[in-house]
Amino acid sequence: MPIDNRENVVFLHTFGCADEKSEKIRLAHFSALFQHQFVRADVKNPKPAKSYKQEKEACLDLLIQLEDDQGQILLVNMEMQDTQRERYLSLRSQGYVAQIVVDQLNEGDSIEFHPTVQITLANRILKKQDDDDYLYAFCYCNEVNKIRMPDERCRILWIEMDKLERLESKPLTEWRMDEKIHYMLRFNQCAEKQNIIHELVEKEEIIKMMEEKKMDFLSDTCLAIARIRAKFDEVEYEMDLAESRLQGKLEGRIEGKKMLMKHWLSQHFELSEKEAYWIDHLSEEALLDLWQNFDKAHVSDNL
Repeated sequence: MPIDNRENVVFLHTFGCADEKSEKIRLAHFSALFQHQFVRADVKNPKPAKSYKQEKEACLDLLIQLEDDQGQILLVNMEMQDTQRERYLSLRSQGYVAQIVVDQLNEGDSIEFHPTVQITLANRILKKQDDDDYLYAFCYCNEVNKIRMPDERCRILWIEMDKLERLESKPLTEWRMDEKIHYMLRFNQCAEKQNIIHELVEKEEIIKMMEEKKMDFLSDTCLAIARIRAKFDEVEYEMDLAESRLQGKLEGRIEGKKMLMKHWLSQHFELSEKEAYWIDHLSEEALLDLWQNFDKAHVSDNL
């Protein structure tokens, strides 16, 4: 069962807001996950500026600055990932850590940066062994004796959320707080899990807050945005499949994108021969621009 796009948007709404409930949820989650008490959990600007036009843009989902009572800082980027992008999981995780570190460095200053953790929540990780643990932590260490690098400050944490079902074999009283929060994130939209979700909501104030945040979101106009994002994910996935079938041939890849563009536009209105001709003769750059503005072309008059 893949992660529903609504789960991802509810996750962003639950952890990413600036209100008191979201901050309490962030503090409870990270304090339990890292077994260290934090007193602040501020969401930072997750989108770094591009230095030049062709630079790869690393859009961080939730960049959070944690601080304990001693003033020690920990930077955490947290995102929910579906299986459609699983082949990029390792590369994306490493790239995000590097991006966060680089953004802290300035020319002329000493090489000094805050400890950084990339957390990726995925429904399943196909290449991992089928063991009981759902947490996979990676850091810099010696290849032979596994001793960690001195002053090591970068870590990657993958969370395989489908394995959270195994928690159901033990009483709720034995679940850690981070396990309860992860279970809530993974199965809050799953009808078969609502009995457990309701029990968690009744017994845990933090989980009750998460449920309230979810209901606030579902009653808001953001639900329409979630549906649009879900459609974009479907389109992007089909484009990835089309590209792989065309074996990277540029001409075929562009034609495949044009075909998909015409197909998705035709779902909203009847394309005229002239409009189809326009799309067929777009350059790759112009086609990309149209794709990025797809939501503005849902009616013929805007095309």
